[in-house]
Amino acid sequence: MGRRLAELLYRLRTEGDTPLLQSLSVATGVLVGCLPVYGLHLPLCIGLGRLLGLSRLTMYLAANLNNPLVGPLLVYAEIQAGSFLRRGSFYPLSLAALREVRLADCLVDLALGSVAVGVTLGLLAGVAAYAVLREGGERRFRKLLVDRAAQPYLDTGYPQWEFVRGKLSFDPVYLHLVTSSLLPSRGRLVDLGCGRGILLALLSAYGEVSASAQRPEGWAEPPELELEGVEGRRRVAAVARRALGGRARVRWADLRGLEVPPCSAVVMLDVLHYLDGELQRDLVTRATGALGEGGVLVVREADAGAGWRFAVTVGAERLRSVLRGGPRERFCFRSAGEWRALLEAHGLTVSVEPCHRGTPFANVLVVGRDRRATG
Repeated sequence: MGRRLAELLYRLRTEGDTPLLQSLSVATGVLVGCLPVYGLHLPLCIGLGRLLGLSRLTMYLAANLNNPLVGPLLVYAEIQAGSFLRRGSFYPLSLAALREVRLADCLVDLALGSVAVGVTLGLLAGVAAYAVLREGGERRFRKLLVDRAAQPYLDTGYPQWEFVRGKLSFDPVYLHLVTSSLLPSRGRLVDLGCGRGILLALLSAYGEVSASAQRPEGWAEPPELELEGVEGRRRVAAVARRALGGRARVRWADLRGLEVPPCSAVVMLDVLHYLDGELQRDLVTRATGALGEGGVLVVREADAGAGWRFAVTVGAERLRSVLRGGPRERFCFRSAGEWRALLEAHGLTVSVEPCHRGTPFANVLVVGRDRRATG
């Protein structure tokens, strides 16, 4: 039952998954929602969506244009539209005139007007949706890359697939790391606190997609990296291992005291703030010591000096901690300048850049490079 439910949810989330079909789904859903057949909108969306090959989920969401707040105004507009189409005039807005109106006429006007209003609003909504969803070359490639990276997580459960797909779509750090030139082109990359292995999956998929589709201009060449991840939560590490298979090595281990293997790059995304100040320095020391000549250490953390954005970030972390159901966690954040100083104290050449595009968070990307690379 669980497997069949997951397959159903996956079909509903991915059917009609092109800009044109999604736009047609929106247009058809709005038309269905305008019809005064209350209680039948869902069956109509299911039937028409299956018949026309459209997204049934998108159609039903669009049909909810007709809701308790908008419904009365929509019915009024449809009756008036039907009256105008039949007789060339609108119903007068007076009680005396309304007493003369026959119910049968209103129902006929409502039926005719609902189609007219539905077609008009559906066309407008469909055109607007297509303007938003239409894919240029870069957007098409990005979508293909995200889909390829998330696909293996279906075998670990539908919620895992949905989570990974959402992170890749809305968290800017993953695509930025893969498409920029921050990471080395060869060697070993170690992702400390890799979670479900999202970055590792994306790096693996990047090479596969680049081999079959034209890579957008300005995107980095796919790196040829040996991928390794370390995760301290046993169940999460198991998800990563199952999804990644032989494309990356994932270990379950505590980062405190972990011996970081020799590598060309170490990545820590939202990891250090779970450790106190002394453990942060210790982990950075071990990570830096593992880097070869020209190696790079990439840290994504929140900037404690970022005002309201930082408050939002801390709130989200505390909510996540509660949802995990574990003991209350303590966080150790630093300002962007302090994160820079932490890496510079280990002999790295450091750059700091914002990494919160499209989100309300205070994230910054701190990149430290081995100074031997710059002479």
